[in-house]
Amino acid sequence: MQKRIWITWETQRRSIELARKFDCDLHIIEYKGIMRYPVSILRTISILYRKRPDILFVQNPSMILAALACVCKYIFRYFLVVDRHTTFLLDRDYKNTSWVFVFKLLSRLTIQYADITIVTNSLLADMVKGFGGTPAILPDPIPKLEGTGQVKLKGRYKILMISSFAIDEPVMEVLTAMNDLIRNEVYLYVTGNYNKLDENMRGKAPSNVVFTGFLDDQDYVNMLFSCDAIMVLTTASACMLCGCYEAVSAEKPLITSDKDVLKEYFTDAVFVDNTASGISAGITEIIENIELHRERIKYLKERLITQWEESYLHLDNMLSEVLS
Repeated sequence: MQKRIWITWETQRRSIELARKFDCDLHIIEYKGIMRYPVSILRTISILYRKRPDILFVQNPSMILAALACVCKYIFRYFLVVDRHTTFLLDRDYKNTSWVFVFKLLSRLTIQYADITIVTNSLLADMVKGFGGTPAILPDPIPKLEGTGQVKLKGRYKILMISSFAIDEPVMEVLTAMNDLIRNEVYLYVTGNYNKLDENMRGKAPSNVVFTGFLDDQDYVNMLFSCDAIMVLTTASACMLCGCYEAVSAEKPLITSDKDVLKEYFTDAVFVDNTASGISAGITEIIENIELHRERIKYLKERLITQWEESYLHLDNMLSEVLS
């Protein structure tokens, strides 16, 4: 019987779920502070020495963990699977060119020396192939979420925007769009730590925008089930957004950005072009055809669950043949 272990240097729901699904012994090494990397490296090597896995899964990020796993592969003789998120330095400008060079070098080497690199979409799979690696596509599974109560929200139509106020989110365009929707009694509830948002920009928010602040897990889930639709936006071209999976799980009509990787997977969402007019038009399409979009997202949920299970089984069968 194969001995499978999964190592990650941060607590992340995807790693926890996939480790359980692939029947791995999960090791979360989450050390903070100046000694983070030396301690994490030593603990990782100790686990590999004691456990001697046949198949090792590691999460990337961390890139250092992935590089370490590639080196140790030739010592401990395991089959290496790297579950890689969208850490390809796409759609961003970085001033530290030396750091970027080292990152890209490690990136290519970890792709080439891993036996399989798991990515979330076909665009990234093509990149892995181009770097000389072997990709497997496995998006996040649709999470199992349960609300424990309705949250009382203002407005005839309640839209929840899942946000972390990251640089790739068109927040100003959203605020401008909401001005056009006041007359339709549309309220937008924006999650996340709004202190990350420029105070002047926050001050420009119209009266139908409510910043919820950071919500704990169950309060957040209850918000998902209490709204009429969910909006998750990005300017990044290859990013699969966690909020999109959560919207599907809660069976809420989804508004997201007009990006190929999102259109390929979340086919029954309403896609917008990240401009104020585009976002306003997307919200209007939802509220004018709310029942239609509710039915479409339910169908999408059923299809994605089936599709994910097929992708998982294909990869699991490949891994089961590693020692045969």
